[in-house]
Amino acid sequence: MKTEDYRRKMLDLLDDAAYRILPRDPTESITKRTIEFIKKSNIPEDISRNLRPPAPAPPRMYGLPKIHKDGIPLRPIVSAIGSPTYNLARHLRGILAPHVGNCGHHVKNSADFVKILEGIYLNPSDIMISLDVESLFTRVPLHETLSLLEKKFDANTVKLFHHALTSTYFTFDNCYYEQKDGVAMGSPLSPAIANFFMEDFEEHALNSAPLRQKYFYRYVDDTFVIWSHGVDTLKPFLDHMNSRHPSIQFTMESEKEGRLPFLDILVQRKEDGSLSHKVYRKSTHTDLYLNARSHHHPAQRSAVLSSLLHRAKVISDQQSLPAELGHLKKTFRGNANMEPSKCSTYSPSGIEKHISAILSLQPAELVTTQREIYLLVVAHAVG
Repeated sequence: MKTEDYRRKMLDLLDDAAYRILPRDPTESITKRTIEFIKKSNIPEDISRNLRPPAPAPPRMYGLPKIHKDGIPLRPIVSAIGSPTYNLARHLRGILAPHVGNCGHHVKNSADFVKILEGIYLNPSDIMISLDVESLFTRVPLHETLSLLEKKFDANTVKLFHHALTSTYFTFDNCYYEQKDGVAMGSPLSPAIANFFMEDFEEHALNSAPLRQKYFYRYVDDTFVIWSHGVDTLKPFLDHMNSRHPSIQFTMESEKEGRLPFLDILVQRKEDGSLSHKVYRKSTHTDLYLNARSHHHPAQRSAVLSSLLHRAKVISDQQSLPAELGHLKKTFRGNANMEPSKCSTYSPSGIEKHISAILSLQPAELVTTQREIYLLVVAHAVG
């Protein structure tokens, strides 16, 4: 993408009513208010001293191209690391965590969703659909979310939440902007707040629906639904969900030929009513990863390979796992682009060693962090 095209698309995004331009850099004033709120809170001194911004910098907005969509629109991301409220947001995320994910609709991650699928059986008339909230983070209603927080936390803590959630400013192209509502994509607090609001929203929306769904599972803004009332009632159900709040609007996708993608999983119905699952890749996926000729440390190349193999084992069922492993073998041989002897990680023997290490892991060892995956693979490969 050319620089002028990128800049134009970013400015088009910022022309949305969700943002307003600021006359000056508010970093200094927000830093002062952040320190004042922390001092007035009941947070212990040994914790609060680490929440104060040492050398704050304004958050920075950039756009990630959505190459799978027509026109290649940009997804706005705000990098808040080092900003006045970043450390405070991380702390608030921690104290909010126990109050999120306790409902029966919550999906932790892809591995958790795979476990859920193993307990689902469909009737021939059941329909798989997915719901996607349009621009959830910038549409989370802060006033209502803060009202919900008041039911869980004391007044001083709610003030900290209010400050962290309303100090959503950023810089782009030497200008400063404020996000008028919603939460910023990039803040460590945003996913937890979005989940917190959506759990309350869906409880009221589903309980008031004329027809009840058979299954309903949500990961942040993506929802997997099994609908048992026929195709004709799907549109009224979508209209009901979209009528509950003006800021929360859903789009719907129905299964095609018995298949439906959700997160990075392709779900497919089987003749006995159970659901198969395998790794899903968009049609625009290129299979380009860290090339063997790059000057990265070999451990980083190993981490890329082991992470994708780990995903293959976690997501793929027994029928689709061999094909997924074969796909990864071909992919990394293509990313080697050099003599196998010069890149042991992407050589046939190196790939096989990683596959053996991953397949030997027990279910309890199938962890989710990349560093833990890498360390376990190394331990099995060496041992």
